[in-house]
Amino acid sequence: MNYRLSTLFASKAYALDATEVIDINVADPISQLVIELKALGHSNTGTAHAVACLKKIEIVDGSDVLYSLSGYEADAVDIYHNKGMRSNWNSYLDDNYCDRYIGINFGRKLWDPELAFDPKKFRNPQLKISLDINAGGCACDENQIKVTAAMFDEKMVSPTGFLMHKEIKDYQMASAAHEYTDMPTDFPYRKLFVRQMTVAAEPCQVIENIKLSEEQDKRIIFDHPPTDLLRIMGANNPQLIEQIMFWVDTSLTSVFTTVSERATATFVRWEDTIGTYKFSSGGSAGGRMRVIADAAGPAVAIIAGFVPHGVYELPFGDQNDLDDWYDVTGLGSLKLDVKAFSGRSSADTVQVFLQQLRKY
Repeated sequence: MNYRLSTLFASKAYALDATEVIDINVADPISQLVIELKALGHSNTGTAHAVACLKKIEIVDGSDVLYSLSGYEADAVDIYHNKGMRSNWNSYLDDNYCDRYIGINFGRKLWDPELAFDPKKFRNPQLKISLDINAGGCACDENQIKVTAAMFDEKMVSPTGFLMHKEIKDYQMASAAHEYTDMPTDFPYRKLFVRQMTVAAEPCQVIENIKLSEEQDKRIIFDHPPTDLLRIMGANNPQLIEQIMFWVDTSLTSVFTTVSERATATFVRWEDTIGTYKFSSGGSAGGRMRVIADAAGPAVAIIAGFVPHGVYELPFGDQNDLDDWYDVTGLGSLKLDVKAFSGRSSADTVQVFLQQLRKY
């Protein structure tokens, strides 16, 4: 058997905020880690997307940080990687678990023989998962996590490196302001991500322009509004579709979604009787949809849209060709310039993070 799935960390429940440190004490290379989050809600009123409970996900080797993203960021990267969402169970109902699955992908695809995480190359690799148990879902008072490793077994591979993910910057915006970031030039880039998520605003209504340039504008790699990332650079990414179970009321109800831009939805009642129900929806932007109905009760929303968790993806080169990625290691200067629209404020935040090729 060439491959196997192994439980790296068995399911464990938490009633308080915690950081779980998990030793990656296996010998075989790992193609992918999958984190399962189960957020138990005790209300019919959602407060935020369930992945908000995953405050931070890290892989470290002593002081060396190999992976460091929030739950929102990690989920978006995984969605872009797979060009779709995993088999989640999105139940935002009282006494129900909302189940989310997030992959940490070390290669270009599952079972990539050239790129994988080889624990033998490190001294003491550890996976750290920090939980804020009631940050998302519906008044959650319990989180459960489980970690599964997709590992190489009898197939002998000698990976040359792995895909490393790190958040570079998290900042507050200002009206019509440029935010300049000196980008790292230590490892080649496969993808650059810019995240902006403000409830009731599409990210393209908050970020006016994104520019990436070398050597004080000697060479400009990208200088466009974020919609170009979606419609040109991200044209191969399909529309995202997810099902969400929630409680609709006769007053405006908030439904928290993965999609943050160009969101549309179809609603049906979730019950075993026939009835005529009316739904109305508005304010569908920034990861939240507002819904009202003529009668309260459980319902299902089938939501479609783009830009998972407010994250724009900028891929570099042929994504399957390691030699075609953006080699920044010889640059003296690489600067990112994110410009805000007029009227934005410190209530709006932006996160910048990377997917880089790290060789052994």
